[in-house]
Amino acid sequence: MTCVKYLCMDDQPEEYILPLLDQLSLFCDDLKFERMHPQDFALQFERIQGLANEGVYFGLLVDLRLDQDSDAEGNKVYYRGPTLAQELRTRMAEGSMSSFPIILWSMNDNIVRSYAPDSSSHDLFDAVYAKDDANHPLDRTVSCQLVALAVGYQNLVSILSESANPSIDKVIGLLDGDRDYLDPRLISYLKGNAVYELAGKVLNTLLRCDGVLINEVMLAAQLGVDVERSGEQWIAFLEAVSKCQYSGVFHEAWPRWWKHRIEAFWTEFVSNKGSLRKYTADERVAILNEKIGVALVSAAPIAEGYSHRFSTVCVALKSPLDPVDGFKVHTPRQDAWQDSRYVSAHAVINRLKKSEWSLDPLEIDRFKQLMERLKHEAV
Repeated sequence: MTCVKYLCMDDQPEEYILPLLDQLSLFCDDLKFERMHPQDFALQFERIQGLANEGVYFGLLVDLRLDQDSDAEGNKVYYRGPTLAQELRTRMAEGSMSSFPIILWSMNDNIVRSYAPDSSSHDLFDAVYAKDDANHPLDRTVSCQLVALAVGYQNLVSILSESANPSIDKVIGLLDGDRDYLDPRLISYLKGNAVYELAGKVLNTLLRCDGVLINEVMLAAQLGVDVERSGEQWIAFLEAVSKCQYSGVFHEAWPRWWKHRIEAFWTEFVSNKGSLRKYTADERVAILNEKIGVALVSAAPIAEGYSHRFSTVCVALKSPLDPVDGFKVHTPRQDAWQDSRYVSAHAVINRLKKSEWSLDPLEIDRFKQLMERLKHEAV
């Protein structure tokens, strides 16, 4: 196994911080933490650089507010996590410091009030976790992501140091012929970056959104499969399409599948008789079961009368959806290789998880028309 060590920079008392770190370590024996109270810049950089050069996979876990609590000797710093991260990123770009992931963790209230509105600091961190969010706890998923980030950074360092013109194909795990299906702007976007900039682009424009890569929920929706009811048969299916899976940096904690490889896999089955969109969920699953020899169960639509020709997921319910039964969600930034996100009309009408989405401005009129029609039908 890979030994991964994170330095935790946090000013909160050890009796609060150490149990959280121990909890994360429980999920992965080779994930270790060292805790350090914030100090002046010179001492901190010396310690950080020393750990980064120890020969193990390394990362920094830093609190948002480093300026609230004093250490045992009464010393307190007067800067915050983003200030420290900015100086570290500058030194990485200059080549005077090794490249490694910087992870922000803080109280949920601090993230909402101080971090979220400050978009200028968002690119400084590779991931953001709340220490006290019951809906998104510090669990096995977080531990796996911390390990994958540290390992992925070192893989990027190795790839980028190979030549003056490093291979993007190695970064994102492309095979022969894959580039023919990708937007050329994506390849250009990924070129010529510092390690942390390239890491951020891969994470934020490929792995954390659906487009050329899709996550497991989207994969199941586009194939018309009910994962929960399919059980072990879904695992067997994933093994059958393992060649379609993303194998680039950070893949260990962000399982994704290349959309064009899945489409090619489907086309081979139906002998060019039509794309996935042509078939209902029942028809898609019947074909997969027959060709692969599994017993998948087809997914049902969110509401009665909805289309069975799924191609996306409702962001509120994480259930399969045909866009005709939903509304496009507002996305502040959307690259050409990313898919639009949708929320079902059912979720909009009932205001389900409203804090997690807002309608695209161009959809407002269509929503108003729907509400007017429902009013007339209710009379």
